[in-house]
Amino acid sequence: MIQSDALSRWPGYNQTEEEEKITMLPENTFGHDLDPDYLIEDNYGYSNDGDIIQISVIDTELQQKIKKGLEEDQIAQQVIKGLTEKELTPLKQELAGWKYNDELLSFKNRTYIPANLELKQELLKLYHDLPSQGHPGIFGTMANIQRYFWWPGMHTFVKSYVQGCALCQQMKVNTHPSAPPLAPIKADPYAYPFSTVTMDFITDLPESNGYNALYVVVDHDLTNAIILIPCTKTIDAIGTARLYHDNVY
Repeated sequence: MIQSDALSRWPGYNQTEEEEKITMLPENTFGHDLDPDYLIEDNYGYSNDGDIIQISVIDTELQQKIKKGLEEDQIAQQVIKGLTEKELTPLKQELAGWKYNDELLSFKNRTYIPANLELKQELLKLYHDLPSQGHPGIFGTMANIQRYFWWPGMHTFVKSYVQGCALCQQMKVNTHPSAPPLAPIKADPYAYPFSTVTMDFITDLPESNGYNALYVVVDHDLTNAIILIPCTKTIDAIGTARLYHDNVY
């Protein structure tokens, strides 16, 4: 059964025999899968057949720091020992996914980072702090860094680092804003009138007799009586104290 598409039914469209042929580009035109078993890189990220395969994400200085850190990492040394032993030992059988090549240790095709705090912080600066990275947050930083590197507890380390970034916390949107709890002032049942007061200003009122605001004083503990004192919105602390002394005190 042959089912025609819409184009073949279009009037005036006559598909020729040449148009039915599909030209396929040779396989070596496309990049190979980034499989470390296949990649044979030199310093410029080229394979032996001349195709550009992958640009190394680890510069020379960082490589040296990782190699030095491996020498001081007990876990790494045990893994390297198990991988380099010629005999098939139980430890070697448990190291599936680990590889040791060019003095670098990798786990599931990702470079292993030794237990070195400064080295981990340097990686986070590269994949989080730089302007080109744009402070991508916890998940964005994890997505960037776990493509190439791995170490035990990496997610916890990245989460702690990002949460401690002042710029990230400033830019973070609070999706659950919390209102501060109310703390009412307890009333004294034995208080005298206006012994405890609250005060505020009502401003930008229509001007009357040169005044455009009200100084409001409320008796808090006993009567809830209100004293309204006319004033201006530009009144200062000294003027407020004078109004309180003359009208309330």
